[in-house]
Formats: sequence, C-alpha cells, structure tokens
Amino acid sequence: MPHVLTTASVLQCIHGGRLTVPAGGTALTVDDRPVLLEGDLAGATVTGCTNTNAAAGQTPCLTVTAVLAGLSTNLTVGGRPVLLETAQGLTNATPPAPVMWQVASAGQTKLTAQ
Repeated sequence: MPHVLTTASVLQCIHGGRLTVPAGGTALTVDDRPVLLEGDLAGATVTGCTNTNAAAGQTPCLTVTAVLAGLSTNLTVGGRPVLLETAQGLTNATPPAPVMWQVASAGQTKLTAQ
C-alpha cells in the first residue's frame, strides 16, 4: 500500500521545480507532521521550475491546477480523502499540455492507505 503524504513530503513538477506544501490541518499527523488531504494542494506554488525557454513558448510551472490521482479510497479526515504517494496532477505551465507534478518522496514510512 502507498504511504500517506504529509507536510514533510517532497512534490515536484516534471521539470524539477518543487511544490510548496501547505501547512495542513492537525487532525491527523505522522511524526508530528500534518497529513495532506484532498484540496490541500489547490493553488499550491511551484518554485525552481526549469521550463523557461521563452523562445520555444515555454512558461514555468507556477501553481498546481489539479490533482488527478492518488486520493485514498479508505482513509479520510473530516470526510476528505488523504493524499497518497501515488498522487499526481497538473500545473499551469506550457507547453506541452498537460504539465504534470508528482511525488518525489512521501516523507514518512509509518502510515499507508489504499
């Protein structure tokens, strides 16, 4: 089973930029770090994206626009599914569309879910 994401998780765009993980709530923690829930990454910022060749029409990843996968089907907090290390989604960068982000490290190995 995949590990649950927390504020210690490392999330990156496919160009190596790092997503700024939000503070999260405190209802469920792992190693004193809040678990990330559905909706926590909405509008999260991306820094360090290298998709910057303006001559080729590229714009860097700056924000998360969607979570497409990686929501738990059996663990929720306050009715919201937790995010899993299988999470991935979209950013606002161009081209090519869609531009993805993914999990580089769950940041913990104690809690798993489906």
